[in-house]
Amino acid sequence: MWSILFCGWAIFLMVSTAKNTIYLLAAYIYQKLIALFYFIFLARYLGADDFGKYTFAISFATLFSVLIDFGLFPVLTREIARAKEKARAYFGNILGFNLLAGATVFFLIYALVNLLHYPSPTKTLVYFYGLAIIFDALALCIYQVFRGFLNLKFESIGIVVHKTVMLAVGLFLIFSRASLIWMIVPMLFASLFYFINAVVFLKIKLGFWPIPRFNKSTLKTLLGLSWPFFITAVFAKFFATGDVVLLSYLKGDVYVGWYSAAQKLTVAFLLLIAGSFSTALYPAFSYYFVRSKELLVDLFHQAVFYLMFIAIPLVFGLSVLSKPAILFIYGSDYLSAAPALVLLSLSIPFMFLDYVFIGLLNACEKQRVNTLIHGVGAAVFLFSNLIFIPIFHHLGAALAVVVSFLTLFIMEVYSAGKIIKIDGKYFFKKIGTIFCPSLIMALVLLLIRNSLPIVACVGTGISVYFVMAYVFNLINKQDILFLKDIVRFKN
Repeated sequence: MWSILFCGWAIFLMVSTAKNTIYLLAAYIYQKLIALFYFIFLARYLGADDFGKYTFAISFATLFSVLIDFGLFPVLTREIARAKEKARAYFGNILGFNLLAGATVFFLIYALVNLLHYPSPTKTLVYFYGLAIIFDALALCIYQVFRGFLNLKFESIGIVVHKTVMLAVGLFLIFSRASLIWMIVPMLFASLFYFINAVVFLKIKLGFWPIPRFNKSTLKTLLGLSWPFFITAVFAKFFATGDVVLLSYLKGDVYVGWYSAAQKLTVAFLLLIAGSFSTALYPAFSYYFVRSKELLVDLFHQAVFYLMFIAIPLVFGLSVLSKPAILFIYGSDYLSAAPALVLLSLSIPFMFLDYVFIGLLNACEKQRVNTLIHGVGAAVFLFSNLIFIPIFHHLGAALAVVVSFLTLFIMEVYSAGKIIKIDGKYFFKKIGTIFCPSLIMALVLLLIRNSLPIVACVGTGISVYFVMAYVFNLINKQDILFLKDIVRFKN
């Protein structure tokens, strides 16, 4: 037990002492919370059909954003960290590539959205968001330089400014009763400010302007290093936006609106919980891979347990409260999103575990295996959407998510088992026990969901779950003392 506690302590020790990581992690949390609040507010304002058009425009343009950076950003960070004297040369060439790629991508977006015969409002939304992703890419290119110099503070400020501008302009337009077309302006303004911030920080802190360069030899070298990152990014981008694009094309905007409403809630839990947790896990996995396989196994087991401790009751809670939750958050226009939320909730445990397995495989120098797994997963995701959407509409897109992440989970367990010894008995015992308090919580929620407000139901459900978890000895005294020590240390 003490070795496990030591592993956990090491994670939080590294996070607490690395101020740069804390800055960026706090900015990411702020980003996700503001984005969730704003998109909920926007969904209620626009209604399902117009929100579907808006979501499609963002997803369609975002799908091509990976062609702008082409996997060069992580290469830029790594190479500058290794040779800071080459920062201007590397940055200038990648910036030049981004400008040419951005112009090409905008033309591609323009041509495809017209070829697919989308209505004029949708095309206008796509055009403006296409400009936004170019500004975002250029800003990110600059911030990679700061990452190479091990300074994440200014990127964190940029993220906060980006989301604050988006929220302020967006709320102003909503209260001004602006039309659908105007609602893409907050994203464009936010991206423009994000880029301007990056340029100003670059000049003030590092002393040079973002001037593009074009050196054939340098670009060839950098592009040769970037292709594994590019392939992985393509798979990730398709997982993030491909279902919305296919749903819009195959069925229409109102289905996209319903699906996106449910998807935003599950993604919020995913990024805030699993995403934040994985930020701390990856360096610890890397550390123990070369120093202690025993501690690596202990850490992996604990990581899986704690994520399932959160994910499994989330599945039960969202399944029982899906209808009142959708009604409370989005309104009656989105009630058809409730069944999609139930289906998507089933994928939450597999989504959470995907973060753990990605971190483990990459830390153990199995990046190619990770890329191959997600390539197969992306193929399953594509074919599942093509099969299920024509039959089940937006529920088909949700079902495709479940099938693809279950496929990823099976492949990841097999691959991880070749690196470390996974204790099946431990997981069946510990994770199986989580179902008991989760089921009791669900039964209580079934009894009270029609008589209490949704906020009271959520509070009651959380209380019941933690009390039952203590009764079933899922949380013991050592865990509570450990959590107290972490809080005291961080404060």
